[in-house]
Amino acid sequence: MKTSVILGIVLVAVVILGGAYYYYTLTNVPPTTQFKVAAIYVTPIQEDWNQVLHQALLKARDNLGIVYNYSTSVSESQCEAVAREYIDNGFDMIFTHSWGFWTTSDLLAPQFPNVTFVQGSGLNENFGNNLALYDNMLQEATFEAGAVSAKLSKTGHIGVVGPMPGPGDVASLINGYIAGAKSVNSSIEIDIEYINSWYDPNAALLRAQFLIDQGVDVIYSERTGVYEACEQDNVTVCYAFGNVVDQNSWAPNVVVGSVIWDLYPTVSQLITDARNGNFTSGIYYPSMQDGSAYVKWSDMFKTNFPELYSYATGLEPSIMNGTITWIVDNQTVPLSTPNMGTPQP
Repeated sequence: MKTSVILGIVLVAVVILGGAYYYYTLTNVPPTTQFKVAAIYVTPIQEDWNQVLHQALLKARDNLGIVYNYSTSVSESQCEAVAREYIDNGFDMIFTHSWGFWTTSDLLAPQFPNVTFVQGSGLNENFGNNLALYDNMLQEATFEAGAVSAKLSKTGHIGVVGPMPGPGDVASLINGYIAGAKSVNSSIEIDIEYINSWYDPNAALLRAQFLIDQGVDVIYSERTGVYEACEQDNVTVCYAFGNVVDQNSWAPNVVVGSVIWDLYPTVSQLITDARNGNFTSGIYYPSMQDGSAYVKWSDMFKTNFPELYSYATGLEPSIMNGTITWIVDNQTVPLSTPNMGTPQP
């Protein structure tokens, strides 16, 4: 009975504090001299964007011997309080893994020079000596995916299911996809449907079904939930690309390949440098050249479309050496340069 009362009080406290998961996790941080790393996520851990960092930090925990704690479903208004509690509990590095958190990392980094802040996308200015910014600038890999989509499509009509309209990192990868498709077929029809959320699989399913009803036969699944619409009665009605994590096994008859963002090399470097006192603040973007961005083609695609697979891999050297260029801010630049303007299909 006493245990039930205590649990009830804790549960009420969590509810009062806005359901903030971090109040539970921090009570389980053991005393340690190990390097302690925390991550703050705005959505459930299942979201692909979160999985990229989560899997990288789990690997860092195993390979580098760090302590890793995390908080999920933290709103922008809660982020500062969550971060401060991690600081009070002696954490050495804090990953604020959402665009909407960048103002918090910009605010706190100058106040806590002995804590390293690592911001996942945003408009940071106060880098100082202890703030880094990383982002999924995957336009090189999505260009390759777009070029293959244009060749794969029989209808000349392809689509994208994304989070919400506007400029930013997601816009850059969508712009890469559009540029790749148009490099193959300048008149190809490309539709973008937004779910107006970072994570809503049911909304993504409905937007994908809408695109398919309009004649789209290849979709870039930038948000989770698309694949269920692409296979109906065991028949593939639309092919799709996975985004940021390997989704090839999620729908083996549907997924052509997944655009991968491997964040571990960056995470490993940041943690190692911070722990050794050699941390370098600034911006860290993935690239095909360093292997942190690439397309992982599915077995289905390689088996069923060998000539197209050969075409795709043949594009990669030209992307990596800067031969393939595009226009950003009225300048001709390599694909490695992000284009964060609002996509214009």
